[in-house]
Amino acid sequence: MNGNRTTASFAKPGIGKPHLGKPHLGKTDRRSGQNARRRLPIWVVIAGNGVMATSFWLLGAGGMLAKLVLLVFWVLMVAGSLRTIRLGPGLLTGLLVLAGLTGLIMFGNGAGDEKIRLIGNLMMVPVGLVAGAVIGRDCLRILMPAMLFYLILSSSFYLTHEGARLNHAFLFLGFFALCSVCNFGHRRWLMMATAGAVFLSQTRIAVIAMLINAIGMIRFSRAMTWIAGLIGAGIVVGGVMAYLPRLVMTHDSGRLAFWKMFAEIWRDGSDGQRWLGFGAGSVEEILSQTASFGSFGALHNDHFRILFETGIVGALLWGTGWAVVILIVRQTRLAVCILLSVFVTMITDNSLNYGHYLICCAIAAGISAQEGKNGEPVRND
Repeated sequence: MNGNRTTASFAKPGIGKPHLGKPHLGKTDRRSGQNARRRLPIWVVIAGNGVMATSFWLLGAGGMLAKLVLLVFWVLMVAGSLRTIRLGPGLLTGLLVLAGLTGLIMFGNGAGDEKIRLIGNLMMVPVGLVAGAVIGRDCLRILMPAMLFYLILSSSFYLTHEGARLNHAFLFLGFFALCSVCNFGHRRWLMMATAGAVFLSQTRIAVIAMLINAIGMIRFSRAMTWIAGLIGAGIVVGGVMAYLPRLVMTHDSGRLAFWKMFAEIWRDGSDGQRWLGFGAGSVEEILSQTASFGSFGALHNDHFRILFETGIVGALLWGTGWAVVILIVRQTRLAVCILLSVFVTMITDNSLNYGHYLICCAIAAGISAQEGKNGEPVRND
């Protein structure tokens, strides 16, 4: 260590010199098991909470403003730590992939504002991942109080033909990811309350993603884990069957019909459209011409959306980018599970549009990758 600076490198945990063959996001202090870095000044934390609160309240206004405030703030926070970041093969590859995908969108078809919107959404995960790695748990001091305050004040149930559902499913899911790497005394109670909120949202993909995240926290070597886990799983399944029927329904909510329609459009497109895409915003433009646009509104499959809007080239870059970030954090099981949970939500939802959710999960994964050792979950005791 040099002073209190932490280098975001690709070093094997517990070894002083960086080893480029072992992807890792940083070095840890052997004595404490936590990153030896200077804590952020209290005025930065307070100001950061104010910016985050502003960003959350702007969500009600719609549009890009809320996500723009969020992204610009964390880009500035990362920029303040640039001197601590060392480019290794994994990080350099990720930057090149991101630059390639960004260039493909910018010089491809589509309206200018849609291009900016898509690029901004794509930036959330890499920016959050780097922020979590170089700033550490101070990110939680900036993000969690404002987020908790917003969730308490703005959460409510709304009635559907499938019963009452709690709103903000993906914000609660992002908050759960942050809880999984925090270390204050009563975090388990807060995590249980957050998990309950995700269940009450009756959003199936959110529940699945939360369970994937939870797998990264479980120590499977303990017999008590299996005993308590089986009993708890039985209780949860019984409660879901009795009181949350939507979670066990098998309908596709009309997704398959739209996926088939877009698959046919993509197949019948020109060679240029299949390889380079129909352009940013083309999915919404086509959907707006259908009678179901008001109720459906989006494709509900981000992976397919990337293929449709950026073509085969963009899809290859997209898949490579995900492979790179997983490889970078692969030595920490919790970080891998958090990123995989995000990847899974993108199969049946529009997670790429949920900037706050993405950056919460990415920050949590970055913190976990920075602090975890040898594939074990981050210790929070």
